[in-house]
Amino acid sequence: MNKALIVNIPAFTALLVGAVSLGLPAFAMAARQNCQARLHAITGAYLGCRLQAEAAATKGRKPVNIDKARSRCEKTYERQYDRAIRQGGAGCPANDPLPIQPLLKEEVNDTVHEVNSLITDAPPSAKAATLILYNHCATPLKIMSPTSSSINGMVLGHHESKSWPTGSSGTLRQNAPNTFMVAPVTSDNQCQQLACQTWSDIQASGQRMGYMWGNNPPHHNNLTWAAYCQPTNAAAHQCTTTSTTPCCGSRMVYDNTYGTTFEITPNGGSSLNQDFVDLSTNYGSGPESPPPLCNGSNPNDCVAPQANIFFNVPVQVQMTNTGNPSQACAFPPGNTKTLTCTAVSCSDAYQYPTDNKQAVCAGGTGYVVTFCPGKNQLPAIPAATALATTSQTITIKNNLSASSPPCPGGNTVSVFTSGGGQQVIQPGGLPITITGNYSAYPGLGLQVNNWYWTSEELPVQVNPQNPDNSGAQFMLSDQCSLSQAPPVYGEGIETYAIANVTAQPTSTGCQITISEKQPWTDAVTPGCCAPPLSGMSNVCQGPWGVTNNQQPWPPQ
Repeated sequence: MNKALIVNIPAFTALLVGAVSLGLPAFAMAARQNCQARLHAITGAYLGCRLQAEAAATKGRKPVNIDKARSRCEKTYERQYDRAIRQGGAGCPANDPLPIQPLLKEEVNDTVHEVNSLITDAPPSAKAATLILYNHCATPLKIMSPTSSSINGMVLGHHESKSWPTGSSGTLRQNAPNTFMVAPVTSDNQCQQLACQTWSDIQASGQRMGYMWGNNPPHHNNLTWAAYCQPTNAAAHQCTTTSTTPCCGSRMVYDNTYGTTFEITPNGGSSLNQDFVDLSTNYGSGPESPPPLCNGSNPNDCVAPQANIFFNVPVQVQMTNTGNPSQACAFPPGNTKTLTCTAVSCSDAYQYPTDNKQAVCAGGTGYVVTFCPGKNQLPAIPAATALATTSQTITIKNNLSASSPPCPGGNTVSVFTSGGGQQVIQPGGLPITITGNYSAYPGLGLQVNNWYWTSEELPVQVNPQNPDNSGAQFMLSDQCSLSQAPPVYGEGIETYAIANVTAQPTSTGCQITISEKQPWTDAVTPGCCAPPLSGMSNVCQGPWGVTNNQQPWPPQ
């Protein structure tokens, strides 16, 4: 349930790799073992099979043969998984209303991509009829999607990837646009260094223009501000230096009005066998020549006065027909296998609404969207001040109520430290003491173990989990100044939204205290109902946002 981990590869990977390393026979377990043991073993073997296919790919094997190897791994896994379910046994999820096999396959796919990317420092390999988003930036990225509530709000860590089938078996809309926008995740300390409130060019009245998104002298540090700051709120003079600013940091507003924009319409066209792919910036023809404003005369070739330029993170889209690698996608004036946009004025993206910048690919094409491709990283954030340079002694105290927790046995706080360490503090119990340097992101993770609805509206589900515990990352300077950021993983409500987290110097170092922030600490799910995980009783029925103490959600 923890979503505030400080790791890159999904937590279950070690367990699965362990199953492979035991030398278990491929896709088989002794009949005397229970169902869960069989599922662990065959899923571990599936992961091993997939990694062997990636190893073959690095040796230069033909892509079509690699794709066949992956397909054999998948079909064997599906067959052996079904057999394990039919055999039943202790702990077998045969009657689970939310089958876990698709979730396990998705996690294995993402893990394979991450392992491969960590080893090679290269994007994942394309897979037929699959869209892969890969973060090569040194900064975590949050995905915004106005077309999908299940995708909206996902976070991609460094070298992390997410994948979606483009066919009807997946969650992407068919013969309809699927829109992805991204923005970097920053801490409050980084936010103070960015000083988004000084992005003066975007505060000018009138239409927003391309020069506000680039370093065109004398236009100051626009490239950095455009990369990290929220332009809609910045233009409205709403940036501040506090942790409540909507322009960056832990309270940044991810509202689908900005960010590098990628769009895919799978299985469209008259025969429903073509994919349509594009990037869009709406830059116009020059730094001070944006698209025309909408005035009613040409509604299909205009933008609203408050429209942003859609660029903050460099991006590259690789389009591969794995069955016919020599085939490219149609893209005027010829064909292409790659769309690249590393500057706001890039020619591969829509600069006007009526531009002809759409790639048309055969259905079943594989897509890898890489953010910060190659050496195209985000601008450096100005150096932070007063960061701890040596190890600190940090005492953490849980002052949440022990006598009246909102959930049975609730109000405990989990503390996640570097190296995968985890400790639990009882409400009102003895504090714990840790040592280390937690001045830089992701710092340490703090999680309140009650059931809360997620920060974004989602159905009751397992992945992303809803409801979930709270989660957040906290960074501590050598003056005991605390900054915060959303959790690295998951969509759980931020800990600082439902609890007060403060820090103060002590004679031995710093003390962090978690205390109640009512009415939000007690604003748990109705009856403290749980997510639909295996073995859970009192599973939530919805709807999202209805709380046990009738408080509106999310916290304001």
